[in-house]
Amino acid sequence: MLRYLSLMATDRNGSNKGPGRAYRSYRFPHRKGGRLSRRYASAGARVGTVAGVLTAVLLALALLTGGAAAAAVGYLAADLPAAHALETVQLPISTYIYDRSGQHVLFRLEDERRIPITLDAVPERMRQATIAIEDKSFWTNSGIDVGGIMRAAQANLSQGGIAQGGSTITQQLIKTRLLGDEPTIARKIKEAILALEVTRTFSKEKILEMYFNQIYYGNQAYGIRAAAFTYYGVNDLNDLTLAQTAMMAGLPQLPSEYDPVQNPAGATSRRAAVLGAMVENGFITEPEAAIANAEKIEVKPATTSIYAPHFTFRVREQIIQVLGEKAAYRGGYRIYTTLDRNMQELAEKEVRDHVDSLKSSNVNNASLITMDPRTGEILAYVGSKDYYDRSPEVQGDYDSAGIAYRQPGSTFKLFTYLAGMLKGTPQGPLTPSTILNDIEFKITDGAGKEYAPKNAPQGDGKSQQHGPVTFRQSLRQSLNLPALSVASMVGVDAIMDTIRQMGISRDWGDRSRYGISFGIGAGEMRLIDMASGFQVVANGGRRVEPTMILKIIDRDGKVVKDYSKVESREVIPPSVAYVMTDMLKDTTDPVNGSFLFGSWTNIGRPAALKTGTTDNLQDVLAIGYVPQRLTAIWMGNANNEEMRGITSAMGPGVLWRDYMKSVVAGLPVEGFTRPADVVEKVVCVSPGIMGGIGSGKLPGAKCPGSFRKTEVFVKGTEPTTNDDTFWASPGCIRLVAHFPQWQQFANKWGAEANGGMHSYGRFNWCIADVGGGRPVATARPAASPTPSALPSEEPQTPGTVAPTPAPVRTPTPVRTPVPTKKP
Repeated sequence: MLRYLSLMATDRNGSNKGPGRAYRSYRFPHRKGGRLSRRYASAGARVGTVAGVLTAVLLALALLTGGAAAAAVGYLAADLPAAHALETVQLPISTYIYDRSGQHVLFRLEDERRIPITLDAVPERMRQATIAIEDKSFWTNSGIDVGGIMRAAQANLSQGGIAQGGSTITQQLIKTRLLGDEPTIARKIKEAILALEVTRTFSKEKILEMYFNQIYYGNQAYGIRAAAFTYYGVNDLNDLTLAQTAMMAGLPQLPSEYDPVQNPAGATSRRAAVLGAMVENGFITEPEAAIANAEKIEVKPATTSIYAPHFTFRVREQIIQVLGEKAAYRGGYRIYTTLDRNMQELAEKEVRDHVDSLKSSNVNNASLITMDPRTGEILAYVGSKDYYDRSPEVQGDYDSAGIAYRQPGSTFKLFTYLAGMLKGTPQGPLTPSTILNDIEFKITDGAGKEYAPKNAPQGDGKSQQHGPVTFRQSLRQSLNLPALSVASMVGVDAIMDTIRQMGISRDWGDRSRYGISFGIGAGEMRLIDMASGFQVVANGGRRVEPTMILKIIDRDGKVVKDYSKVESREVIPPSVAYVMTDMLKDTTDPVNGSFLFGSWTNIGRPAALKTGTTDNLQDVLAIGYVPQRLTAIWMGNANNEEMRGITSAMGPGVLWRDYMKSVVAGLPVEGFTRPADVVEKVVCVSPGIMGGIGSGKLPGAKCPGSFRKTEVFVKGTEPTTNDDTFWASPGCIRLVAHFPQWQQFANKWGAEANGGMHSYGRFNWCIADVGGGRPVATARPAASPTPSALPSEEPQTPGTVAPTPAPVRTPTPVRTPVPTKKP
């Protein structure tokens, strides 16, 4: 007999119901070929369901007298969970990730999709439909319904299969929440005992509310509210029609069998049964049922939507680090992120439009990050042009902003030059007026391999050498040779140490494998790390960790983590940051700054910017900022295909300009705060955007009268002596190499300059002691620079004509909403 009972102790409908569970196959001692013998199988069919089992058990218990019955019940109840655990044991609840306003859901983390609801929010019709089909004696039974069990047994026996179940709503709740669905007699008896206890502990209204929050409705929807949203996109259950109400009420018995998405016919049949039960119980009329039965079942396929996917996945990683994966997916947290939805939509559109406009240059992908440099809050984050584009050039699901390590090109010079300013060089700390030689040289590495760097070729395919120019001018024109000279002076270790000092964690591995080309971006970095490095400078030398989360709030409304309180630390002197920013502002100033970049990147207000291009034209970047906003952009191809006929100014520079115009349009124009220890001095340097030559020291008697420029310095680094030793004679300079072994290269360049080379329409050189020269070293006044001039760091296809800048658009202001104070 026990074998028969074990066979039949499945769930109330003969299956082990649950999301995605198939019916189980059981093995018993009497079997043939691994299956039940025909004798036992036929016996199981005759008895039918666990309803018969439970009926038999209850009758047996009824026949026991006093102590025997008490002993049996006591034995089975010994290890039962407490009834109040239904209320105290926390339900798995979805965690919601919101934008900064708290009005838009970006994503849900969930093992069980559940949206809590109170009973008063469940319409009367939904209660009636559920009770009619699941437990029509709910309001009067004691937690179990012996009559219902017997009726179910009879119906199942008469039909030779599973026709109806015998479990009450209370029993279903206990099975789902406390005992599981193990197919044993003991579990069913425990379920009945607990049902009696639960009915004594809770009101019927509370039991029904717990049922509506905990029962599985299919398609990962747990609870009635999650089901309404999953199938109909409805948050308010009062918006459901009678037909929709009946369809949902019928799901818990067999969610997979009655799934309206996969089995509309089964769902229609089940809905008819629910409507019939409602008529039978007097909840609705037959005409109402007929109208509802005639309504076509239309549901939306269950999907998991995601907004700003790359951003959201980085947020998910951070949440799991903080909370743990189980808590993140089951804890019912509300995560308020830093994302500005308006700015995100603008960023995605601008990235898409600009990449599409550059198809002819084989540009197919881009990424973008915008942050508030004062708080570290990331406001917009685009990891690729299109998350759903799986082409080799895009590979849209790969996050090029936060995961990809790529060479940053000349944007990396920020760290090289900061190392020179902070660590110093043999000539002392770098200042804007420090003279750096833009002269080609050759060195041999430890393996005997020769390295002969050049500036990037111009439109004629030739590289230029501008000779001795100021640090400011080197940065304005993004010249490679001066940056390599500084890298040689300070060393690779000092640059890496500066990066670490600025708060960027990057394991470079064996440092000895990097040569001085590291100083111009030969090392790979993530865009987010580059942005965070520029954030330090934009924020006056103070490091703020980039954050994507404002607050984490638990299911009870308690703030678990609050990232909105800014924590910063000074990592470089404010004066150094200010001087660097002052030089980077030249890039976007076509009048007093850069004749090369300014026309492409001006946004109508002071802004600092650095662009970068890799030698093989696989990556182009632009990273720039105003005091309130910083944006970093990368363009290229995910499969590293080379672009063609493009520069960082034409690509990411123009994107940065158009995008930032809109981003800052609603913000007041602010200047960068000047620290008290920044001083000004007039130095001997040719002024203007076409200048940048001279001694960089205080003007002496031999300094040409027109060579006067007011420059900014960190106090203590400003020149204190005149430049008499720099000039061999009035208008003729002494050219000294940075290293003695490089003097031969300086002399060669000087001889060529004296012979009329290296003037580029700007300079007339006279270099002493290297051959004949003209008697005046002057910078010719800048003619009105043409916007088509291309940055010298940028490779351009030989023989092509540089295009004019993209037309400037009238910006639409982007207003960043204030984070919700009381989420």
